[in-house]
Amino acid sequence: MKQYITIKFRKTGIARAKIHSQHSSEIVIYPKNHAHTMLLFAHVGLTLAFSRLLHHVNLAALALGSMLPDIIDKPLGLIVFGSPNMGRTIAHTLLFLLLFAALSFYTRDIRLISITWGVLAHLILDGMWNSPEILLWPLLGPFPEGQLLDTLSYIEMLLAGLKNPGILIPELAGFAYLLLFVYSRRNEASARIGRYTKKVMCWTR
Repeated sequence: MKQYITIKFRKTGIARAKIHSQHSSEIVIYPKNHAHTMLLFAHVGLTLAFSRLLHHVNLAALALGSMLPDIIDKPLGLIVFGSPNMGRTIAHTLLFLLLFAALSFYTRDIRLISITWGVLAHLILDGMWNSPEILLWPLLGPFPEGQLLDTLSYIEMLLAGLKNPGILIPELAGFAYLLLFVYSRRNEASARIGRYTKKVMCWTR
């Protein structure tokens, strides 16, 4: 059954999405700031661009940290709450960030430090200050409930958000930086691939 989503935003800060199908339609309510969420290219690309301001960082760990809150919370929302629309919970909190900061301070491990910077960048790009109930959990009570959406409807909602320049422009900027990043490191990547290929050939002899 094919569905599509129409989204309208109200001054109250709530987004109203109507999921239409051939047989029925359903009104879906969810927080406006959740609909205006950054996706993969903005999170990874802009965070790697930000790394130019850091003196020493592990780029692989930084990229992992830039997506870690979603890597944890999206499956958690689907498993625990039955919907990926509840994908901003534990890993989008200040408590989660402070946990990584404490581990980084204790271990002085550059990988943990880089992950912490990535998580911080993720929370900033997601504008989590607009969701204090989540950011400051558990101080302000339980996580706010979101409208239950199936995975396909949730993906359609995210893609529909790309019509908003506030989402589309960061995604394009992040994608452009990732292309530049890969191009600037093409020789290093080629050399690594060559070394790994030689090792594999030696092992297979």
